[in-house]
Amino acid sequence: MMKYWIYIMSVLAFASCIRDEIEPCPPLQVRIAVKDKNYFNINEVARLGYAEKLAEDLPFRDYVSTLYYVLTNAETGETVLEQPLMTLTSGEQELPVVFPQEMPFGTYVLTVWGNMQSMRPLTDDATASELHLYNVQGNDVYVSTDTLLYDVAHYDYRVELERVKGKLIVEAENLPGHIDYSTKDISDVYAYITASLQYGRETSVHTDTLWQQPNRILTETLLCPSTDIDASTLSVNFYATGRGLRADASPNWIAPEDVQISMLRNTITILRYVYVSGGTDIPDPPDPGPDDPDEPDEPDNPDEPDNPDIPDIPDDPDPGGDGNSKFKLYILVNDNWEQDHDMDID
Repeated sequence: MMKYWIYIMSVLAFASCIRDEIEPCPPLQVRIAVKDKNYFNINEVARLGYAEKLAEDLPFRDYVSTLYYVLTNAETGETVLEQPLMTLTSGEQELPVVFPQEMPFGTYVLTVWGNMQSMRPLTDDATASELHLYNVQGNDVYVSTDTLLYDVAHYDYRVELERVKGKLIVEAENLPGHIDYSTKDISDVYAYITASLQYGRETSVHTDTLWQQPNRILTETLLCPSTDIDASTLSVNFYATGRGLRADASPNWIAPEDVQISMLRNTITILRYVYVSGGTDIPDPPDPGPDDPDEPDEPDNPDEPDNPDIPDIPDDPDPGGDGNSKFKLYILVNDNWEQDHDMDID
């Protein structure tokens, strides 16, 4: 009997030693990387001097400057951990995230948003976002969502952020020297996206630009994909404001015909408008006089006073989109400029 008890005690002691030497299970670990460091057609665009190709080994923050992520339980949808929107300062190429070690095994969903300026566009559960709030271009947003199985054999993952918008570049050449202001309207682009890159709803985007260097007229606009091939209408107007005249009070404007374009995700679309002639010659604008102190400018939004550096947004002088002047339009297609057509006044 004594030998039996000695044997039992030895086994228990040996088992206790083995258990003490077992390391705890590794925590769930995720490395967040950037997939779309450049646009798909950056080589053609960079060759023509419209953009610079970024190196593939820059710090994460050089591609994506802010980050938000949330980890949820895949079965219940319950939020397990949430990282509030943060500005990135690390010089690392990939961002390591280590979740709490006491987190139980299970299946989780990690959703990551990059380059968000605020949390306002996101839905309450952060699974989708508005992308063109108030019909403006918004930020160069990135997103990723992945389902992660966490157990003793699966705990180390890598996820990649993808860009959700494309970029529209519009260049104008040979315009009269005193053209110093332009507007753009782009219709039928998507307004909404889920974290799994599913687009929805349609909207239009409006931009205004006051040129500091009137002879260099080039705009860049971030846009969601078009709702269909050639579904988006691009309407451009150019103005001579006289650096003080309200654009909507000035008759000095020229406009090409509207054109149908296709915006694509992570792709740069470039149009060149070359002004030829047409319509009535645009006179030099008169010298702006002082504002009448008894008649102050009426702000566009009573809650947001006018910016003195930007003219008030004019009404569309060309609502039919037929244009009032002749332009040659060139579109970059597969590394070549293709002339769309001569755009004449009807």
